[in-house]
Amino acid sequence: MIGLAGLNTVTRTVILLEVCMRGTARAFAMTTALALGLTACGVDRAVEGRKPVEQPASEVTEKPVGPVTLKYWTFSPREAALKQALAAFEEANPDIKVELRTFGEADYRERLPKALGGDEALDIVGIHIPTMTGAVKDRLRPVADWKDTVSDELLGKLDPVAVEQTEKTTKDGRLYSVPMGSNAGAVMYYDAALLSELGESFPKTVADLESIVMRVRKEIPDLQPIVFSGEPRRQEELLFTIAGQTHPTLSDELLAGGKSWKSAETVSALTAYESLFDRGVLARSTLTLKGDHPAELFRSGKALFLVDGSGQSPMLSTSYRGTGKISVKKIGAGSFPTILPGAKPAARSTAEVGLAVPKDSKHVVEATTLIEFLTVGDGVSSWAGDLTMAPAAAGFTVESSAFATPEGKDGYAVLQELIRGGGSLNVPDQAFLDRAQGEVILDVAHGRITPEKAADRLQKEWSRGR
Repeated sequence: MIGLAGLNTVTRTVILLEVCMRGTARAFAMTTALALGLTACGVDRAVEGRKPVEQPASEVTEKPVGPVTLKYWTFSPREAALKQALAAFEEANPDIKVELRTFGEADYRERLPKALGGDEALDIVGIHIPTMTGAVKDRLRPVADWKDTVSDELLGKLDPVAVEQTEKTTKDGRLYSVPMGSNAGAVMYYDAALLSELGESFPKTVADLESIVMRVRKEIPDLQPIVFSGEPRRQEELLFTIAGQTHPTLSDELLAGGKSWKSAETVSALTAYESLFDRGVLARSTLTLKGDHPAELFRSGKALFLVDGSGQSPMLSTSYRGTGKISVKKIGAGSFPTILPGAKPAARSTAEVGLAVPKDSKHVVEATTLIEFLTVGDGVSSWAGDLTMAPAAAGFTVESSAFATPEGKDGYAVLQELIRGGGSLNVPDQAFLDRAQGEVILDVAHGRITPEKAADRLQKEWSRGR
């Protein structure tokens, strides 16, 4: 056998490659490779003068076969809409499977903190940004720690208002979840078919609304002109929607302590709010309605207008109409009519649902891939048609097929514009609302206290609580 020591490098390389490829004399291959200071099938590294890379023992062992399974818990969007989005994700990412579990919001508030501190090993969680971030953020990975695993432009593809609102929910200014969608309140829904029969357009001002209400009471006495919830939270929402039409950041300033509750802006908003009841635009008898009852009355055709949050927007969708829960032929939506001089349409908004990665997740890269898909990727179009919330993806427009009527499509566009308009957060100080604010607002609505005395009482209660 011809020795290799005297051959030039190229010739030796060719011989060695043929030995490896044909499987000839194993002993010969090993002996020759050792003589050359090479591994038999790694000649290229020696030829190029590079040090062979040694594979760690952990990577030599056989890897498990099959896709990674992500455990995903959330409360919103609705399960049917999410499953459609996840099916599209799994098709695009065959090595990743998603195990989804959805909960009612109240139940979820209790279960998620316990699960994150237990042995559930969750990989991705949806959180109610305004009320849950503070309670669970210490068990979540900050977005800054993982955002580089996905597109560099992830946050840049989101509505900046939604991102800013999400950051504001923590005292440390860090982002712990990526906003998925936002909601606003108060807004107004209407029976478009009936309004058209009356020959009326959607009211832009409270004066317009008052005229329609008076007509309905006279011409259709069995129909309630406007229904709304008398719960303190919804009345607080309405009060600051009115305030936001002339002073967009008033509630934020009040809750931050930057402005007194006795301020002229607060008294003005309370006065305008009271006038809605004094003028008969809103009926005091309707203040007894609670929960979803106002929406049920509206959906069954027993009211012309519904004042509620944008969370009622699924009524505008094709999918919701398919459930058979709506008697009204056509539903439209718009901003609550302006009331004060120089006012502009407004609604307090908030980033509603965020997606986060728990610290205990063992599949961070796969989880962040799903987050990107659901917040700014192709998955948005799969769940957005549910209309539960306005997507946080910048400039996103819901497809026309998602809407049951043209009025619904146009109305939803108005709501999206309101949500992205900034202004105050639609997040009350719940302790203050329960202790004093809710009662004072309702006292004003019932005419039991003047706006000036209400403002004074609110300031005293606020100071006492601090």
